[in-house]
Amino acid sequence: MEISHNHLLSKPSYPRYFAFQKMENVIKAMQHRQTGIALKSQKLFLTTISNAFTGEDLIDWLEKNLGIDDIDEALHLATLLCRFGYFFQVTENGSTSVKEDSELYRFQSPYFWISTNWNAGQTDYAIYLLKRTMRNQEKHALNDSEISILEDLRKKLAHQWDFVKMQADYQIKVLKDRKKAEKTFLDSQEKAFWKNMRSINESSSVLEEDIRVSMMQENPKFSKKDEFIRKKIHFFEQSLKNRVRTKSSQALQSLCAYSEIYNEYDGFFGHCQPSNPWISDDTTMWEISAPLVDQPTQLRVKKWLFSFRDLLSDPTGVREFMKFCELEFSVENLKFYLACQAVRRVPTSELLLLVHKIYKEHLSPEAGAEVNINDTIRNKITKSLDNPSRDIFYEAEKHIFELMKKNSYSRFEQSEIYRNLIEKATIPAPKKR
Repeated sequence: MEISHNHLLSKPSYPRYFAFQKMENVIKAMQHRQTGIALKSQKLFLTTISNAFTGEDLIDWLEKNLGIDDIDEALHLATLLCRFGYFFQVTENGSTSVKEDSELYRFQSPYFWISTNWNAGQTDYAIYLLKRTMRNQEKHALNDSEISILEDLRKKLAHQWDFVKMQADYQIKVLKDRKKAEKTFLDSQEKAFWKNMRSINESSSVLEEDIRVSMMQENPKFSKKDEFIRKKIHFFEQSLKNRVRTKSSQALQSLCAYSEIYNEYDGFFGHCQPSNPWISDDTTMWEISAPLVDQPTQLRVKKWLFSFRDLLSDPTGVREFMKFCELEFSVENLKFYLACQAVRRVPTSELLLLVHKIYKEHLSPEAGAEVNINDTIRNKITKSLDNPSRDIFYEAEKHIFELMKKNSYSRFEQSEIYRNLIEKATIPAPKKR
């Protein structure tokens, strides 16, 4: 399913931006490896669903981590998050009402969050509905409203209905090769996505109207007083920045957790192996900590798993990740990201030349190492080529970063290349002063 979208998460240019930001912070906390909801394989009839959690686990996490004492309040918050599409029920009916029971849920991929400003086209929705009519009617039957919508789309898209049918047939054929558990998950994910993007009048909605339309609509009076509105937005942004929303105990716990993780890498605590060059004449530490080394230390290699940014901030890590991407034939994404970083540091006199070079290599129709971005971002970059700023590739860079983080980086963590690096990494022996 290829749907164009425009990622605006970093810029509050649409209504309810801060509301989405708060909800997504809660979801990210739920997915934390150590303090989040415990994800495990769960049985659903004869099928095993991986990385799932129950309604009981969800309510229990909300009560413990958000300080909610009232069970009704926790159920209400969980239901709202489900209706906004941040997680979904792994069943045929795909209910959005959360209960404290053993029903299974899975987190929706961030790629499908509402805040990414999806622009779901009629063709994609027609393919989805037509695909359901070709499957088991007991499980995937359309309701009366969806049947009516499909008939309307059949008339509107009559000139390309053969293409819609061909795509639906192809997706059905691909789905047949998947395992039953994967089919169940993909069906639930797709149903949850379209329930948010194409809300039907008969169904309940968190906004009592189509979420996507409500999110993107603008108040006409805003255009009359632009300067006044800009001042108001600036005032509210400053107010939000200066408001302390975290309890001191929680902040201290987070600081302690961070310190425990990075304790071994802090020279002030005496963990300078093989010796501390500030208090001795031995300079080995500087040599093994150089930006590019032939054989990195074990501590350095382990740090690459802390986060994708930790890996990209280390030149040696970038070099090893580049080798992995070359084997996977996805090196163009990493090269594009590194080129975007260079745009921020290049002298102003060379900016125009570098921007055109990056566009020609990665974004133009004749690009030899083209990256996968949507047409909206591509067109915006094309219009700015004559007078580029240093942020011209900001949205494309952010999109490619998330793409690498979800795909290449996840596979790099489990790859044979990384295991070999750990095995061959040096462990400097401490030296006496």
